Amino acid sequence: MNSKHVFINCPFDDAYYPLLKGIFFTLLYLNFKPKIAETSDSGDIRLIKIKDLMMDSKLSIHDLSRIDPLHTNEYPRMNMPFECGIDFGLKLSGLNGYSEKKFLILEKETYRYRKVLSDISGNDIRAHQNDTEQVVKAVRDWIRVFSNSIPRHREIYLALNEFTGFYEDTLENENYDPSSITALTFSDTLEIMMDWIKKYKKFRSNPS
Repeated sequence: MNSKHVFINCPFDDAYYPLLKGIFFTLLYLNFKPKIAETSDSGDIRLIKIKDLMMDSKLSIHDLSRIDPLHTNEYPRMNMPFECGIDFGLKLSGLNGYSEKKFLILEKETYRYRKVLSDISGNDIRAHQNDTEQVVKAVRDWIRVFSNSIPRHREIYLALNEFTGFYEDTLENENYDPSSITALTFSDTLEIMMDWIKKYKKFRSNPS
């Protein structure tokens, strides 16, 4: 397992995308590497990739805030708790080293998870109220346990706001919809973020 790799299990829809970008940005800003299955994968191949990403990542973020159906008369979305269960199974499997895996579980409202998934009580569970700044703070505060001397969440959030303007302008100039989670691959988005953060930090350390 790589101690800097963070597996991300979350919804893939446009409404959630600002929160996902907040997770991506916070991890990259703190020199961690997000690991997420691209949405283009399908079937058994996707599940195998998810398992491999989990096995490679000492840290995992599971967002269970969007298990509700997207539309009336639709079924609940169970991918997130399903993947969370696989990761817990890996942690509890007895396989060498995997008991050291650490999880951050995100929810929409404090204690809502107790109504539907009470077995995860006692883990690090944070409510984000569907607010990007709260997601940034939750991820930053969780990472703080594993890393010393990291910036407070406001620095990261303010940088994210600057990046968001740059990102939206860049995609619009290239005739992409910046609000669409499928406009670019996650790999493309992460590459843009990493390059921007590198330049941003260099400027902060040497503004002249």
